[in-house]
Amino acid sequence: MSKESDRLQSAAGALAHDDLLMEVARSHYFHGLSKVEIATELGLSRFKIARLLDEALERGAVRVTLHRPRERWTGLAMRLKERFSLQHAVVVNAGSGNPVHIRQALGREGALLLQQHLSHEDVLGVGWGRTVKATADYVTSLPKCTVVQLGGIAGNPGENLMDLVRIFSGITGSEAYPLYTPLVVPSIETAESLKQAPEISATIDRFRDVSVAIASVGSWNPPNSQLRMFCSPEVREDLDRRGVQAEICGVLLDSEGNEIETALKGRIISATSSDLRRIPTVIAIAGHPSKAAALRAVLKGGYANMLVTDTQVARLLLTDDAK
Repeated sequence: MSKESDRLQSAAGALAHDDLLMEVARSHYFHGLSKVEIATELGLSRFKIARLLDEALERGAVRVTLHRPRERWTGLAMRLKERFSLQHAVVVNAGSGNPVHIRQALGREGALLLQQHLSHEDVLGVGWGRTVKATADYVTSLPKCTVVQLGGIAGNPGENLMDLVRIFSGITGSEAYPLYTPLVVPSIETAESLKQAPEISATIDRFRDVSVAIASVGSWNPPNSQLRMFCSPEVREDLDRRGVQAEICGVLLDSEGNEIETALKGRIISATSSDLRRIPTVIAIAGHPSKAAALRAVLKGGYANMLVTDTQVARLLLTDDAK
């Protein structure tokens, strides 16, 4: 074999080694996999994985930095827990206030919170919303558990509830209960008829088994709700007159967190207020100042006992400005 061939073969081997090194580092530092898990996945020994991780640090492929915890954010979270009797609260610094950046920051923390509190004995209920989609994007692994869709189809392609249920059930590797119906239907009679369909009633029957739910919060004043977009101008005006402030999983609330009874309620196919109140753990994920008043209503009404939000909203929730 010529020296040129030896050189090319050596270069190819070095590239393959570097690719392996980056894959191992990414799995460990970005996705949180242990050395044993990576070794099993790649068919290598854990000692080989350990050497690759050490090499990644030595060669500068990975840089570890330490930052003193932002105590004020922890303080905000503790105050939110106390004020609204929450089991858990996470407050993130979303930076500039750009809605996309806020959703990404909330999604990362929402994914961590869900991974920490979901077990194989749970049944996961999934609500709609762009922050729930952001959470799904950051979830790397979940215990094997059933996933239930908590409302009919709403949202854009890739963000609607059936897509979210598919994503989450793909991660849990367990059965899913989708809801093959629009979120809002033309009449109460249509809603009642659809609920009798076997494939729809099977999912609705599983609402009572949900033990952990994740949902976004919609604001009606100021307008920032996917459900609101599905309503006609006449319905929106009527609900505004009735004082609708917030929505979570199709449940409409006033500023004090009381459910508002409307004709629209009978046309929405989703979990009811009673269904939500039976769920032991409900994680509400919402950020941006436009959601502050709505989130306050949801928390005052007791519809969520875990919260992921940003610093701006946290401060508003702890003052009278979100009323």
